[in-house]
Amino acid sequence: MNCGYSCRAIALITALLCVAANGGQAAGPKKGKAKMHVIQVNERLLTPEDGLLLGNGDLSVSVYQTADRIVFRLGKGEVWDRRLDLSDDPKPAHIDEIARGIRDEGWKCGPYGGPVEATKGTQNPERMKEICQGAPPSYTRRPYPCPKPVGELALYLPPDQMGMTIRQTLAIEEATLTIACAWPSGVKAEIECFIPPAPNVLAVRWKVSGWNDPARTGNGVPPLRFALYRWPDPPIREFGERFAADYRHDTFLISADPKAPPLPPPSVRNRNGLACIEQTFPADPTFKEGFRYLLVPFAQGAAVEPMAMPATGEARLHIVPPVESREGAVAVAVTTSSDPGGPEAEAERIRALAGSDVSAALGRWAEENRREAAAFWARSSVSIADALLENAWYETYHARRSTTRRDTIPPGLFLPSTVQDYSHWHGDYHTNYNLQEPFSGDYTANHLDIGDGYFQAIQFFLPIGRKIARDYYNCRGVFIQLTGYPILAEEDPLGVAPMGRMAYMTGWAANQYWWRYLYTLDKDWLRETGYPVIRDAALFYTDFLKKGEDGLYHAFPSNQGEDGFSGNPKDYTDRAQIMQHLRYCLRAAVRASEVLETDENLRAEWKDRLARCAGDDGQPPLKLTGIDKICEEANPPEFGRGMPYRRQPDKARGQSWPAPSEYIRLWYFGHYPWMTMGRLRSGAFIAEKDFPVFRENIRRWRHPNGLIWGMAVANYGHAGAWTESLGAMAPLQEMMLQSWDGAIRLFPAWPRALDARFATFRAEGAFLVSASWKGGRPQDIEILSEKGSPCTLYSPWEHGFQVRDSKGKSVPVTEEPYERFSFPTQAGEKYTVLPADGRN
Repeated sequence: MNCGYSCRAIALITALLCVAANGGQAAGPKKGKAKMHVIQVNERLLTPEDGLLLGNGDLSVSVYQTADRIVFRLGKGEVWDRRLDLSDDPKPAHIDEIARGIRDEGWKCGPYGGPVEATKGTQNPERMKEICQGAPPSYTRRPYPCPKPVGELALYLPPDQMGMTIRQTLAIEEATLTIACAWPSGVKAEIECFIPPAPNVLAVRWKVSGWNDPARTGNGVPPLRFALYRWPDPPIREFGERFAADYRHDTFLISADPKAPPLPPPSVRNRNGLACIEQTFPADPTFKEGFRYLLVPFAQGAAVEPMAMPATGEARLHIVPPVESREGAVAVAVTTSSDPGGPEAEAERIRALAGSDVSAALGRWAEENRREAAAFWARSSVSIADALLENAWYETYHARRSTTRRDTIPPGLFLPSTVQDYSHWHGDYHTNYNLQEPFSGDYTANHLDIGDGYFQAIQFFLPIGRKIARDYYNCRGVFIQLTGYPILAEEDPLGVAPMGRMAYMTGWAANQYWWRYLYTLDKDWLRETGYPVIRDAALFYTDFLKKGEDGLYHAFPSNQGEDGFSGNPKDYTDRAQIMQHLRYCLRAAVRASEVLETDENLRAEWKDRLARCAGDDGQPPLKLTGIDKICEEANPPEFGRGMPYRRQPDKARGQSWPAPSEYIRLWYFGHYPWMTMGRLRSGAFIAEKDFPVFRENIRRWRHPNGLIWGMAVANYGHAGAWTESLGAMAPLQEMMLQSWDGAIRLFPAWPRALDARFATFRAEGAFLVSASWKGGRPQDIEILSEKGSPCTLYSPWEHGFQVRDSKGKSVPVTEEPYERFSFPTQAGEKYTVLPADGRN
């Protein structure tokens, strides 16, 4: 190992000795130096889901420990068991069948299966039971499709050394984890690991000191060694029994179908002189010859030895350095069927990149990793006079950066390096908030690179969604199903009711496409990527709505939330959630088509539906005007009802939200972020009383690795690290900056006494906004215009403001209706917003 690495690692560890005294955050840097954020843990982390996370948006790793090992659990968003066995499912339900059942036969059933009743009688009870089972056998009795862990690299520490202390330091801005182990004997081990932006390799560098007489232990063995392995997929019954025994949760016993065999066992292979581990998957429509991946170790000077384990079915390679080694480097490549030329070709490419000097290759990759991390964190930043919340922002976007990017398959319900052999709800893409929530703050944080990963998930819903719309709804466009996987499904995977025929997810899933345009004003992207999906979602609603005798368009049948059937047709007619989503979707389609100057005839249809759309739940259509209409129509329905801007009250009245006994505080944090977004946009969130609860919820559900949990381990066991709760920073950002109604609101719901600053947050209209909050008022406001559109904002101060360009020249400000102000901008120009008296 070269001195550059070892000195740098030692310097980093030494510099961070002060972290514990500063709330887990590095001491304030000297003026002009970037502030370092770290996650530091001075104990073993015992499970993959609690391990420290690294990744490049495609390959990720969770680093945890056992008694004598440091374990690197590898994960990749595309590694799925893609088997979708619909052989026991009934024929997917046609919406006309459900309409007749609800209207004419009075179907009554729970949302997730159970007793079914036709309150008015039925001529086909068997078909009614087939349709009203909540979810089909392919979902309830098969454990797959589901994501799979890739495998593990274990670093074996000296087992006979007692009394180990461990210090784990994840430097977020460098995307590097350093682990320092020490024993009373004087033996020390330093490990540095990272995953570069490319190729997909886990890089580990190690150094041992003090390994000499009389401190060393063992006879003729090196101080450290490694094992790379993939265990056999367990039978679902075995897994389910163990999970139920450990956590008193029987979900995997319910899905323990004898027709559900495990994957083929992994195997040790030799590919052109490269020892590797191969895991194969059955053929499916997405990978017609079956998906495969390889785990390929590169370790200069170390012996790579296969370990025969036929009785266990495990595939294992030992990586053993020479006995006299005191430092070394190991890289593990993960190559898959998605790589150009397949996994073998990619492994050969990485071998060429590594060359004969693996340590030198890791040095190059380390530098590329630091550069890429620096570029990522240059896109936006926050500073909050609260170490917990500031660190939570950096920890969350570190996790987002590690696991998601625009050109890869994003995670489902759980982060890839933390998934178990089988997953709750198949670890799927759930489109009634779970999939959307982690992406909800990415554009405000100015991370288009992460936010665009959402579209990689939705692309798998579109082909099957067009078939569902056509064959089971007699509609044009696309229907977005409740559940999906990174699979090119050939038939509806959830073709029963009530869960599989809910119409509101279609609009909800399409919303992110419209937001992306609003935040960037990128017409080329809208034309090529966004508008086709918005248009097809709007076409589905256009045909789903039917004109009634009252001359209004009605939506029937569709339940909302996750409701069952009550036997009363009124409970499935014009439900608020469906009506609000379809109206927002139709308005987005109208505006997008106007921007692109296309589809005039379709636009006329959409305007007709909007003009004659029934109200919610039998109520008359809303008749709003002015700013109330603007806010109502601009706010996406998943975030409640948008309300006009009002300054926070001087004094907080009433009880804080949520109450201590509410479920979102006790066991289900996953609902809390998007519910908080709704309260922020309605003005119901009052910072002086609700912000302390927000902070406490973050503290309560944050694990030592910086991840925030979505559901309680007490209820769902060690299921993996939840992705939905990565959306927790979206409401924190909206407390500092909002722009959803077309006008910038600065610190609209921020505590008066808490100083803060954000830099280059993105606002609708393609603006990058920076501002600080000091002494109970906004200051240091700068706005960079990317596209040159007019900038509209609410006055940050009660007595007005002025605007100057980068040359100090005054820019005219126009007062608009509803206490808004606007000023013209030029693309690429930066503007400073000052109080009217010119003093910041």
